[in-house]
Amino acid sequence: MDHQDYSDDSGWVNTFVFIAGVALGAGAALLMAPEPGTSLRGRLVRGAKTAQEEFTGMATDTKSTLNTLTKDTQQTLKQAASRVTAAVDATKQSVKSPSNEISIDS
Repeated sequence: MDHQDYSDDSGWVNTFVFIAGVALGAGAALLMAPEPGTSLRGRLVRGAKTAQEEFTGMATDTKSTLNTLTKDTQQTLKQAASRVTAAVDATKQSVKSPSNEISIDS
């Protein structure tokens, strides 16, 4: 992994931590706000549904990204295996080739 890979991972972590902090802060503010219980419960339910939708969207995006990365990785590994196989075959051919034979004249 290079530096770019680590910074991408860090970006996801920072985003998650930010969203979690916002949710916790909003929850604390709602619990400390002076308003009737039914109204507060309604706001909490709406907030929870919104958070669930956001996290579902993030999970879907993350899954899609991981699937794409997995496919790219598989393709890269196939290409690398093909290149190694070609190099091995070329080496075998050069070793078997009669032009490489060493003749010793007495």
